[in-house]
Amino acid sequence: MTKPREKTREELTAEIEDGKKKIQQYENREKVLRQKLSQEERRTRSHRLIVRGAVFESIVPETKTMTDEETAVLLRLALTSEPAREYLKKRTEDGNAG
Repeated sequence: MTKPREKTREELTAEIEDGKKKIQQYENREKVLRQKLSQEERRTRSHRLIVRGAVFESIVPETKTMTDEETAVLLRLALTSEPAREYLKKRTEDGNAG
């Protein structure tokens, strides 16, 4: 049996450079994929906020003429009521939070 030929210094250097290029390509691909994921998460959050805002306005149409501060005060009052606190507590206990 013949012994496999050892690679030359130039071949090893070329292999190292090729490896470095592949690493850079994978790092760039990871960056692109992370940006796409971030955009999708932003898009999902924006959609959720729009839908929930529309639901809120349909339930309380008076909020259409309220300022942001007035709307925040209304929400704080509504969500600190005893029924709201009980609902949120029960939801948390049932494992539906998060």
